[in-house]
Amino acid sequence: MTLFGRTMAGKSTLMEILIHGNGDSIGKGEQRTTRDVRTYNYKNLQITDVPGIAAFEGEDDENIAFDAAKKSDLILFLITDDAPQACEAECLNRILELGKPVICLINIKADINTASSLKMFKRDVQKKFDNERLETIKKQFFDFGNQYGQDWRNIRFAYVHLKSAFISQQREFKESSFELYNLSRFGYIENLIISEVCKNGSFYKLKAFTDIVVVPVVDALETLFSQSAKNSEQGSVLVGKKRKLKKWTNDFEIDSKSRIETLLTSISGELKREIASFAEENYDNSNASAEWNRILKSRRVEERASDLLKQLSKECETELREISREINAEINFSHSVFSDRSINMHMLVDGKRIWNWTTTLLSGGLMIASLFNVWNPIGWIGLGIGFVGWLGSFLFSDREKKVHNARQKLEKKLSDHIDKMVVGLRKKLLDVLYDELLKKQLYPMSRNIDDVINSVFTLSKTQREFAIALNNKLKEINTAVIKEALAYLGYEGLEWHITSIARIPGYAVMLVLEYGKVFPNDAAKALSDLLKEKVWYVIKNDNIKSMLLQSIWRKVDRNSVDIQSISIQYIDDVPRIAHIPFLDAVDANTQNRIRMAQQITELLIMK
Repeated sequence: MTLFGRTMAGKSTLMEILIHGNGDSIGKGEQRTTRDVRTYNYKNLQITDVPGIAAFEGEDDENIAFDAAKKSDLILFLITDDAPQACEAECLNRILELGKPVICLINIKADINTASSLKMFKRDVQKKFDNERLETIKKQFFDFGNQYGQDWRNIRFAYVHLKSAFISQQREFKESSFELYNLSRFGYIENLIISEVCKNGSFYKLKAFTDIVVVPVVDALETLFSQSAKNSEQGSVLVGKKRKLKKWTNDFEIDSKSRIETLLTSISGELKREIASFAEENYDNSNASAEWNRILKSRRVEERASDLLKQLSKECETELREISREINAEINFSHSVFSDRSINMHMLVDGKRIWNWTTTLLSGGLMIASLFNVWNPIGWIGLGIGFVGWLGSFLFSDREKKVHNARQKLEKKLSDHIDKMVVGLRKKLLDVLYDELLKKQLYPMSRNIDDVINSVFTLSKTQREFAIALNNKLKEINTAVIKEALAYLGYEGLEWHITSIARIPGYAVMLVLEYGKVFPNDAAKALSDLLKEKVWYVIKNDNIKSMLLQSIWRKVDRNSVDIQSISIQYIDDVPRIAHIPFLDAVDANTQNRIRMAQQITELLIMK
């Protein structure tokens, strides 16, 4: 048995009463009297006094206290009558979560010394023992329990004035010893402790031994289920991002090719409209190639092609950045089971790896520039026509005919050259589109997301499989505990009605009963009193959604929740995930039932 309570609540005084001490360990008003674990024997019971909780800078003391409480069979939780504090309620909840049976003692604060009038002191103490006043204090504690989804009304509360019980054992109060001891009501406390230990002590030892295992297993199980659900959800987010990227990539490819064709058509049209006038003016010009290159330069062919590539590259990079930003914003990996407890985004998707690609604009520009050479065939065409025109003026009398033919020939050569240039330019632009943008940027991004998706879903599957393995072991332990409890209570054999058990130590046990079987009310009440846990039922059937709804909302007004919005997701024809859209809005009690529903159904429960 362990004494537990905040600093200066009276734990040391209680210990001095039990061992008939002289009061040396009782604090004189300073903080944190007990700084380590002390063990005493009282009527063949081992009683442990631990450091007080909720003291300033007392975190180490609290850790020591809770470690000792884990090994205890029964907790005496000591509070005072000067209004319950939130920190006390939080610590009581932590004790109950360990599955420990608790007797809560409310220590009445009323001082007495040798100079005090015993009559006045009795009146003061009796006034503070007012039943309505004490019930108000209990109700305040019950209200704290509601915040944790707990019903603390099954906790045994008892009232005591420890100071008068202690001084009744001291020599200077020998004449008033009997009266002071009766006034303290400590005799009732003593009988309560002895009765509880004699009645249930042997079972508490078994329960304490198993709950030391069950409590961390339940925590690990829920963490694994939670992580598996979250990783599955994140995997789904990534699948959506991959689909978005794939669609954008397809649209980008089609749009880019269209824009390339539009540019080439525009360039080709502009240049071909120049052919007739150019041929007219330059059919006999020895500098025709230079003139033609001047026209090409005036049309900014190279710059326009380069500008288009720059724009496409910028759009590509912007989309990759946006996809990366969305992934980083939406994928918020939760803590995992182990020391790091996180699946770090940066371990799986390196932001630089996603969109920090080497620019292709320089190489693209060089490829475009290679299309434009001053010593291109057009120059030779111009010179050839010029020479022919000059020679013809001497050799032929029909100059107009020769000039006409020369212009037509030059126009044909220029048109063919433009077509050839456009074909080459198209190839270079498409090469940059496919080789530099699609193959080196967009496709690798898609593969990266694929790798992450596979990793996340594999991790989710592994976590779920591990959780199910733990859950099976947990059911075996719970079955053994309930079997022993029923036998202890005289209901041996009743466990055959039970097909499965979910349990949160210190809170509730959920029994899955065979269809048509009934669990007697008297057995349920006795089991609840022994375990200090609620007892709930689920009727077994083959409908997994029915099992889920029974576990969470049995005997609850289902009109208060949108049951139709709850769905079961099947993966490989196996029910794997329960989607509850309003999961964040449920109260603490329903949250605890959801925890147990997860043990019963082995579904990942998520929004």
